[in-house]
Amino acid sequence: MRVCDLLTDPSFADLKLLAGGGGAQNNISSVTVVDTPDGAQWLTGGEFVITTGYMVGNNTDSLVAFLHMLHQRKVAGLGIKKNRHISSIPSTVLELADVLNMPLVSIPDHYSFVDIINPVLTRTVNRQYTLLAQNSLIHDEFQALAVNDSTVPEILQTLSLIVGVPSAFVDTYFNEIYYSDSNSALAQSLRQVNPLEVSNQLPVLYDCHIVAKQTTKFGYILFPKGELKASEDNCFQTAVEQAGIILILRMQTRISNQYVVEKYKGIFIEDILLNNIKEESEIHNRAALYNWDFHNGGAAVTVDVNNIKQSFTEKLDSHTNRMLEKLTEDIFTLAIQELQKTFPGANYMKQSDLISFIVSVPPEERGQLIPRLGEVFHRIQEKLRLISPFTITMGVGNYYENICDVYKSYTESRISINLGYALRWFDRILFYKDMGLYRMLTPIAANPETLDFCDKFLKPLEDYDRENGRELMDTLQEIVQCDWNLKKASENLYLHYNSMKYRYSKICSVMNMDFDDHGNRLMTEIAIVVHMMNRRQFPDIRQYKLQ
Repeated sequence: MRVCDLLTDPSFADLKLLAGGGGAQNNISSVTVVDTPDGAQWLTGGEFVITTGYMVGNNTDSLVAFLHMLHQRKVAGLGIKKNRHISSIPSTVLELADVLNMPLVSIPDHYSFVDIINPVLTRTVNRQYTLLAQNSLIHDEFQALAVNDSTVPEILQTLSLIVGVPSAFVDTYFNEIYYSDSNSALAQSLRQVNPLEVSNQLPVLYDCHIVAKQTTKFGYILFPKGELKASEDNCFQTAVEQAGIILILRMQTRISNQYVVEKYKGIFIEDILLNNIKEESEIHNRAALYNWDFHNGGAAVTVDVNNIKQSFTEKLDSHTNRMLEKLTEDIFTLAIQELQKTFPGANYMKQSDLISFIVSVPPEERGQLIPRLGEVFHRIQEKLRLISPFTITMGVGNYYENICDVYKSYTESRISINLGYALRWFDRILFYKDMGLYRMLTPIAANPETLDFCDKFLKPLEDYDRENGRELMDTLQEIVQCDWNLKKASENLYLHYNSMKYRYSKICSVMNMDFDDHGNRLMTEIAIVVHMMNRRQFPDIRQYKLQ
């Protein structure tokens, strides 16, 4: 019951509002009498206070202080019995009531306290009972939706019937939107909306209620802006809360189901990439369960998060571990989004620090496969710089017509990644078919004869570095990496060009080698590559440390 309801009730026709009409909508939780100096301190808020004014009399300052105390206690209003202890109410008190929006009501002297207390309390209790009954019905309605495994649109339809306006649910987890009425103006305004791109604008454009559990946000319940009436009569808040709870249950069930499906999909892709399926028919039969088609064969694409494992092993605590796992998952999610944006049928399996895809395209599109993969890599590269301190290497194996041979492509993609580590090629896309000399050297890199060959060229330089505390071997590696361009090598090593020329001259002297001879350059390049492949030198991982 509100103060205005009390004043318009025919039973209280001779009650008169003297001031404070701005608070006429205040809800009355109970009625109480305050006639003692310390009575106001026991008020808890929402009461309609009745007084004879015994404790203030005709003292204006005392009445003003009493009004301030009632305002602090957040009472609904004040009723003063006329002609008992207060003969008239000063204008300063009336003005203060208006300022405080404190309804000041004149109660004729013939009213006893119970004449007001009993009817108001009865109606308040009845109102509370009605609200409880409504809330119970709403709870039962949504509980039935939960038990019957109702769909999201059915949940929204029930919600809209209760609150009286159309509703929508913007699912920011699966990037989908549902409607109570797909033909409503609300649905039309949301038809072209991308939840991930405009979620921060939704509270401005619509009446918006977040659907979340602890730190996990699932989306928003939306209503047309300004059409939802917040009153205690329609119990809209209860309905929205109940709808939110059921939506959370639906989302959690769907996420759990997706996790199980993704797990089995990943196992299937892993079986293909590791050659655990020997019959082509089995691959196609299992693929049909997921509406996949591998009749065009495929190529393996592996995305490796550079050097993240080193971060997992250096002074790791639980907080850092969670952060690294979150970063890895974010990178995987980005890779999936970008690969599937260009190749919708790309399927994948995840490992600790890499994710591998099978990309299958029809014959007429294979000529564009390499440039399209290059575009995908550069999109990932650009977006990754905004979310992570890590970089990635993308290894791409050859395309095989028969899906049973794709395991070879996976091996090639991993070889490309491993060669990238050995040669310190990070933050780039590596195609196995372009690895040429490097992949030819892989089978013989650890052969004793190959090592003797490397020693013939490089041992004098290594011995000189060890005896003199120099870094000529690292300098030679950088020169080879820069295709013998001394200026570029000096820039990469942050050396003055003259210092680089001096080092280069010293390297030629120590190795007793004329590098103007292309044959000497080629033999030295091969020796350097094999040397790096065997030592598996990795770059300084401090640049990948988490802040």
